[in-house]
Amino acid sequence: MGSLIFYVVGSIDSVGNLNMFPALLGAVVVNYLFARAVRSVEGKKKKALLALIVIFDAATLVTFKLLGQFVDGSLIPIGISFYTFKMISFQADSYNGKIDSKPLFKDVAAYFCMFPQVVSGPIMRYSDYSDNLELIPGASKSSKEEIFANIEDGLKYFIVGLAMKVLLADHYAMLWKEIGTIGYESISTPFAWIGAVTYSLQLFYDFWGYSLMSSGIAVMLGFPFVVNFDHPYSSASVSEFYRRWHATLGSWFRDYIYIPMGGSRVSAVRIVLDLLVVWLVTGFWHGVTFNFILWGLILFVIIMCERFVVFKLPGVLKAIVGRFNVLVLIPLTWVIFAISNAEMLLNYFKRLFPFFGAGIAVNNNDYIKNLGIYGGLLAVGLVLLIPHVFKFFENHRKNPLIMICLFVLFWFSVYSLTNSAGNPFMYFAF
Repeated sequence: MGSLIFYVVGSIDSVGNLNMFPALLGAVVVNYLFARAVRSVEGKKKKALLALIVIFDAATLVTFKLLGQFVDGSLIPIGISFYTFKMISFQADSYNGKIDSKPLFKDVAAYFCMFPQVVSGPIMRYSDYSDNLELIPGASKSSKEEIFANIEDGLKYFIVGLAMKVLLADHYAMLWKEIGTIGYESISTPFAWIGAVTYSLQLFYDFWGYSLMSSGIAVMLGFPFVVNFDHPYSSASVSEFYRRWHATLGSWFRDYIYIPMGGSRVSAVRIVLDLLVVWLVTGFWHGVTFNFILWGLILFVIIMCERFVVFKLPGVLKAIVGRFNVLVLIPLTWVIFAISNAEMLLNYFKRLFPFFGAGIAVNNNDYIKNLGIYGGLLAVGLVLLIPHVFKFFENHRKNPLIMICLFVLFWFSVYSLTNSAGNPFMYFAF
């Protein structure tokens, strides 16, 4: 019930009405009833029911995406991309016998609507939820010591995530907005590259920050910490990058689309076709505008090149090309992800690669001014990309000095919030 109230309040804040709530509630009831029906039959009827509910969930998602894009953006229910994928995974796991017991409606509904995750994930599996129900506060098997330990641990992750969002991502957003205000066709080439890095960092710390906050709240409630970002920029290839970036979404695509279509057990041609489907769906999941589809297709091409060319290169050369793909090509693909207007996107790339001869920088030294303002924050963001920095926090988070730093960080974040207009989490749009 608490999660539903949370969702209703969020809906009112976003669009001023409750048109999002019936979509969530209806999907919860339909999916629970179908799961019961699937468990009660066998053979072809069982498979047909599974196919029907998956089609229903997918069609609902597609319909709202199209309505939101071409009719009215307020028609997209908050978090529909995330809770729909939860529902499909629940149906598939139930069909495959991975959910042993017959879950009660209240447990299934609580899993679908779990308030830390219903808006932007991570996409927790039902087994991870159900296996820890006995550990939540108030459960008979949870002691006071465990409850307070979970609250303390979860709060630390929440504070770090809040700081990433408020102190880093929101300030990177200001720099990215400044670039748009100047006009993509009017910025200098160095500033265009700084912009690509800035947006990459903004998206990363915005969503990693949210994931840490969400997982931190889940830990406070007694659930396991869900790793949604595993230091993706330390990856040795784009393929590895997307196993580490938004890891719960990547594993969802692997387990419920790629492997059922044959995975890596089929011919090379089938692998290519299967991965093409995965990346087209990935692009569409993020949005129906051309830039998201283009983004998915370009990543598909890069990953195919890695699989059939780069991974066959000698060790050192393979490592160099892989790191280049992650540190150079990934930021360029994020520019495509960010700009939905085709003409504006083309103008931006013409400034990134000025030998195309389009556009003239209004101020060739624009990057110097903005580096003076934002350079320190960009440096902090780049340093935090190093895995050992965050791992140091994880390994020493019980240290009194770290706890004092977290206390200061929390109130500094609160102060920053009170003096800003506030930026919604970027993945709220998906």
